[in-house]
Amino acid sequence: MRTITSLSFMQAIATFSLMSCLGLAYVINPIEDSLFFKAINAMVEGIYQKEVLSELNTSIVAGMLLGLFTGTSYIFLSMNKKVYDYFLLFIFVSIMLIFLSSFREYDSFPYHVTQQLFLWFWIGIPITVGMTGIWQNSIGNQVISAFLILVMPIGLVGNTNDQIYPILGFVFSFVLYLELSYGHTRYSRLARVMYFSKEFETVLHWFLTTLVFTLALTMALTSVAFLFHDFLGDILPDSFSNSIEFNTIYGQALSILVFFMIWAVLQTLFSRGYLARQVED
Repeated sequence: MRTITSLSFMQAIATFSLMSCLGLAYVINPIEDSLFFKAINAMVEGIYQKEVLSELNTSIVAGMLLGLFTGTSYIFLSMNKKVYDYFLLFIFVSIMLIFLSSFREYDSFPYHVTQQLFLWFWIGIPITVGMTGIWQNSIGNQVISAFLILVMPIGLVGNTNDQIYPILGFVFSFVLYLELSYGHTRYSRLARVMYFSKEFETVLHWFLTTLVFTLALTMALTSVAFLFHDFLGDILPDSFSNSIEFNTIYGQALSILVFFMIWAVLQTLFSRGYLARQVED
């Protein structure tokens, strides 16, 4: 029973991480700068011969909530094959009627509503696909969702160090989503082989603890590494800390490299001392 609870907990955290990383991706790169959004906007503008998406509400939160609703509905509908088939037929007929009505200029049809739902649906597609992968153990859907999360928010505008914490939050959430979603698929299959034994529960808890600790330590070290650049600027001579080379990306990269070199030396010394004490004991 505890194993089932742990596996369900992995699914819930993976779903939360999925939504979190998509939201942070658009915090780092606004949707207006997204190449994917611009491509969709160009295609819709080519069909309607006027700007459509730029006049709509581009709320990321609304798109994520619609994606969450769509994914949840899909999971429940797929439990009954007959209901699922009829629902897909209904959606297909509705979309065709809306599409045909747009060319016949049937003005009484609320196009603005359908266009708004269309935009929010596209924003929430990674949530819908990802939820299906998480709750139905579909690795293919997990991969597609991860790919869309990386591709859809991409733009040509660069980022600064002011966004380091949203970037770290995105990396943490994204890796947590990948590890937990794939981990649930792998360990749920293993559970059927080990018949939910006590040893399996121990392995599962070890995986979760190691994953969270590793991610937290990596994010913390990366954050401190970026702060180390400011620390060097305070202790180095003004002629060096105020130079162009030090205040560019090149100088920041060198500061991060120096920090991790110091960390590696300290970790090596600690490990050797710890192993020496273990041998003596």
